[in-house]
Amino acid sequence: MVAKEVRSLAIRSAEAAKITAALIEGSVTNAQDGVTYNAEVLAKLGEIDAQVHRVVTIVAEIAASGAYQRDGVQQISSAVEQLNNVTQQVAANAEESASASEELAGQAVMLADMVGTFRLESGGRSKGATQKPTRRSRTADAPLGYFSRR
Repeated sequence: MVAKEVRSLAIRSAEAAKITAALIEGSVTNAQDGVTYNAEVLAKLGEIDAQVHRVVTIVAEIAASGAYQRDGVQQISSAVEQLNNVTQQVAANAEESASASEELAGQAVMLADMVGTFRLESGGRSKGATQKPTRRSRTADAPLGYFSRR
């Protein structure tokens, strides 16, 4: 009976050894698969890291481009403001010129009236041409605003 039990134990031990060997072989295969998966994951993480660096670079370029555009818009805004100021000055000068033109037109009419009071004789000399005309002060006889500049 002892031999029977030893044989039974040996068979169970052999079966246990086979099961243990199969489990170890499965564990080794799983470990190898894990190493392979780990290498693949590491490669993918490297690709992700490279893509993140690329995105960071692109975002930095976009930020720099945005700053450049902002500066350009500020320069354009400043130029438009200067154009607005120049336009206002031109408008003021045009108004001033129009006023001066009206005043000059009025003075031309007055001058034409003054010249019209002289009569020319047949010799082309005005009556009393032998006398030297006296110069009168224009400011005393001039209408209001005659010499003023607006």
